[in-house]
Amino acid sequence: MKTYISPSTQEHNKTALGNTEENIMHKVADELVPLLKSAGLETFKGEKSDSLTQMVRQSNLLNVACHVAIHSNAHDGKTRGCEIYHYKGSKNGKRLADNIYKYMEPLTPTTDRGVKENESFYELKNTNCPAVLIEVDFHDNYEGAKWIDANIYNIAEAIAKGMCEYLGVSFKEDKYKVAIEQIKRIVADL
Repeated sequence: MKTYISPSTQEHNKTALGNTEENIMHKVADELVPLLKSAGLETFKGEKSDSLTQMVRQSNLLNVACHVAIHSNAHDGKTRGCEIYHYKGSKNGKRLADNIYKYMEPLTPTTDRGVKENESFYELKNTNCPAVLIEVDFHDNYEGAKWIDANIYNIAEAIAKGMCEYLGVSFKEDKYKVAIEQIKRIVADL
């Protein structure tokens, strides 16, 4: 079964920590892809050089089972929380969003913003398969940006678990990655 991961193309959208949304979401995607592959899913990812149109075209040509766009949000520097969008009226898109939200919601340290319908987001409107757009948190909020940076692997794992549940495949925890993350946390606490 094939999946497509579409990280943000917003290279000029700065986070409160000075990085860009594109860079951070590619880090999440780079952690997510091996998790999906270890579950037996043939997974493709858009590259930084790809435009949004190119990523949607690739996803459609590959005839994937689902398309997951990964973003972080910005508003007023104060707002927080995860929200996941699916195309209005798409039952499978909603089911995919609900499955991912099930794992994202307990991970995030704030009250989240829920699963929402949208009919104007390009990726939701133009993919041939069920698609979602995840806003993992608000990166223009200092605490939100800090939380995203500190939880890249955890975010990827939550997305992978939700995708696997939606696709009916067993999530297989990548023991090597888990060990690396544990070592990073121990070193960070020193």
